[in-house]
Amino acid sequence: MKKKIKRAPWPVLLLIASFLCPTELSLYIAGLRFPPHRVALFILFPIAIVRLLSQRGLKLRGFDIFFILFNIWTVAIYMYHEGGQPGLVYGGSQALESLGGYLVARTWVRNEIELRATLKALGWAILVAALIALPETLLGQIYTHDLLRQLTGYYHPIGIEQRLGLTRAYGVFDHPIHYGTFCATMAAMFWYAERKTAARFKKAGLLASATVLGLSSAPLLCLGLQGGMLVWDRITRGLKGRAMITFLIIAGLYIGASLVSTRGPIAIIATSMTLDSWTGFYRLQIWENGMNNVWMYPITGLGLAEWERPSWMFSSTIDAFWLVIMIRTGIPAFFLLATALFMLARAVSKRGLKNKDPTVRNLARGWTMSLIALSMVATTVHLWNVPFTFFFFFLGTAGWIADPIKVRAKAKKPVAAAPDATAPSAHVPRHPPLPAGPAPAYPLHPAMPHGVYA
Repeated sequence: MKKKIKRAPWPVLLLIASFLCPTELSLYIAGLRFPPHRVALFILFPIAIVRLLSQRGLKLRGFDIFFILFNIWTVAIYMYHEGGQPGLVYGGSQALESLGGYLVARTWVRNEIELRATLKALGWAILVAALIALPETLLGQIYTHDLLRQLTGYYHPIGIEQRLGLTRAYGVFDHPIHYGTFCATMAAMFWYAERKTAARFKKAGLLASATVLGLSSAPLLCLGLQGGMLVWDRITRGLKGRAMITFLIIAGLYIGASLVSTRGPIAIIATSMTLDSWTGFYRLQIWENGMNNVWMYPITGLGLAEWERPSWMFSSTIDAFWLVIMIRTGIPAFFLLATALFMLARAVSKRGLKNKDPTVRNLARGWTMSLIALSMVATTVHLWNVPFTFFFFFLGTAGWIADPIKVRAKAKKPVAAAPDATAPSAHVPRHPPLPAGPAPAYPLHPAMPHGVYA
C-alpha cells in the first residue's frame, strides 16, 4: 500500500495533505491570509506553469486555454469592481486556487499508475478525515475547531446542528457540507480504479460511511447519483443506443412529473430528496432571486456587492456554485468555464471511453460519472476554500486521458530478405581455397534490400 502511494507525485501528496489542514493553521503574510492549501499552491503554481509549457509529451490543449481564460476574466472583473490592488488580491487568490489546483493534477498526474497512486492517497485522506469527524457526530461537539481556536486564537464561525439525532461533523473542513463533498466526489472513480469486486464494495462502504457523518443532503445525493449511474451502466452494458435510451427515459420522467404534480420536477427533487425540506425550498428561492440579479448585470456581474433578494432572505450566502459565478463575475465567466468542462469531457470521451485498453475506459467512465454528479450537486452547494480547489484538482486528474502521452514507434531492426536461389546458403559448404592465379569470374548476386523501418 505504501509503495503505491509513493508512486504519487510529491506535489500531489503535498496538496492532498494541505486539504486536511484546518483554516486555523493559516499563515499571515503582509496582511494577507494564506490557508494551508493556498500556501501549497503558492509554492507549486509557478512550477506547474513551467511544466505545462515545457514538459515533454504534454501539449497545451483547448480546454487548458479556456481554463486560463476563465481565470483571467475572473481577475479582470474583480479589478473592475473592487479597484486595482484589492481586486487583484481577491481575484488573484481565486485564480491561484482554481487554476493552481487544476494544473497540479494536470501536469503531475500523467499516466494510469500516477492516477491510481493519487486515488490511494485520497482514500487515506478521506479515512483520516472520517476518523476526526466521527467523535463530533457521536458526541455533539466540534472538537477540531474548538481546540485549534484555543491554540491559535483564530475564530472560525461554527454551529452545532443536529439531524436525525446526530451532530453534523465539520472535521478539518470549514463546513459539514464541505467535508461531505470531499468524501463523496470521486466515488465512481474509486469504484472503477479497484479491480476486485470485494475491494470495490469495501471502498464504497468507506466513502458512504464517511459521507454520512456530515449529514448533508447534497453530498449524499452526489453519492446516490454515482451509485445509480454505476448500476445503470452495469445493466445496460452491451445495449445498443443506450445513451439515447437513457436520455428518453429521463425526459419522459421529467415530462411525467410536470404533468402529474403542481410543483415542477426541480422543486420536487429539492424539497423531497433532502434531509431538510426547508433547506431545499430556500435553495429554490436562491436560484429564483439570484437569476434576477444575473439578468440585471449579465456581463460584469456584481463583484462582491450585495445581491438583491427579499428581506426575509436574511442570509447573503448563495448556495449554488454555478450561480455564484454568474452573479459575481457575469455570464461570460460561466460560459468560459462551461466550455472548458465540455471540451475536457469531450476529449475524455474521445480518447478514454473509446480507448482499446479496458482499464483506461473504466477510469474514464468513472471520471465522467463523478463529473456529472458533482456538476449537478454544485447547483445546490457553493464550493469555496478547500472544495473550490479540490473541484479543479479533480478536473485535472483526467488530463492524462484527454491529452495522452504519445510514444513514438521505435525503429525496427532491418529484416533480412529471403535468400536468393543463386546465393550461397549458410548450410552450403564453403568453396575450397582458390588457387593462386587470376581470380575466376563469378556471377554477381542481386543486391540485398534495405531494412524496413516503422
